[in-house]
Amino acid sequence: MELKDIMAPITVIFKQRVANLIALGDKGTVLFVIKNEALESGDYRVTEYNSAVFELAPEFHANAAQIEKDIKNIFGDGVKKVILAEYKTAFADLANVIKNELKWDWMFSTETEAQEDVVALAKELEKFAFVYNNKADSMFVVSINNPSAVLADGEDTVITAEQLMPYVIGVIAGCPYDKSVSYKIFNKFKSVALPETIEAGFLTLYNEEEGVRVASPVNTLTSLGENQTEDMKSIAIAEGKKRMEADLEYAFRTGYKGKYKNKYDNQALFYGAAEFYFSQLEEIGVLDPEYNNTIGVDIEATRALWVAQGKDAETWDDVTVKKTTYKNMVIGLADVKFLDAMEGMQITVQMF
Repeated sequence: MELKDIMAPITVIFKQRVANLIALGDKGTVLFVIKNEALESGDYRVTEYNSAVFELAPEFHANAAQIEKDIKNIFGDGVKKVILAEYKTAFADLANVIKNELKWDWMFSTETEAQEDVVALAKELEKFAFVYNNKADSMFVVSINNPSAVLADGEDTVITAEQLMPYVIGVIAGCPYDKSVSYKIFNKFKSVALPETIEAGFLTLYNEEEGVRVASPVNTLTSLGENQTEDMKSIAIAEGKKRMEADLEYAFRTGYKGKYKNKYDNQALFYGAAEFYFSQLEEIGVLDPEYNNTIGVDIEATRALWVAQGKDAETWDDVTVKKTTYKNMVIGLADVKFLDAMEGMQITVQMF
């Protein structure tokens, strides 16, 4: 048996997940949280919808007609599933269910009282959420600040910020990884009202000649540091980063965890499969193909760990550090460049 015979299963895992990226965006499930004080059994109820073809009976909810519109407005721009989660008294009634039982990519609520709860849970889980007028300061939270919009329905119907949210979350959650939400022209809107104050850290819609568009495809991250860079303000880059982390963790957990002894040759198998995965991300526009996207042993981190154990690792050369694996841990370092979308343009015209 050769090394490639062992490597094949993990390579298939990476390729399979990239194939999902190309075909489906490997995302598109929206968790829609609302309050329903009339729930008769239990403190919450969860209902799943896989398309916009459904009808809600009046007795489903006191505001059933609006909820049906909201769910249908989420579909249409790439969203695959909507999970409607209702709580009877407080958002806390749903928290454990959301954490442990439901699989979702983006969460939002049209309840004013639940906005802070949505933010807190998104930060805790490091999963994406969409809220209204909230300075969450997190790459995992996107906030819109337009107060209202006018529908292009022939009647100039004015909708509130809360009614605006389902349209926008549908675009965000359904946007492919190789695009930015700024590509979307919201044809269902005739116009939007701008916020009184234009601020950084908000996804703001504006009125353009061709229609309503996103002016700022960003999340709420504003405080930068060692692990929070300017690039992470971009929704596209934040999603790409999270996608890569999840895929690498999944592949390691299902293909390697507990199955191989922790020696350098086996680590090299995983890193080789990961670099193949990177090449697929380059092909679909998530990573920059002009950059040398690599992954391997984090030499400095490994050296530091051995030094902390009393070993004379400062004197080891890099090859020795690589081959002296640290206990039961794979200590890796990925060096990659995510691609953002074209958002602006600067051209200097030299005239004769």
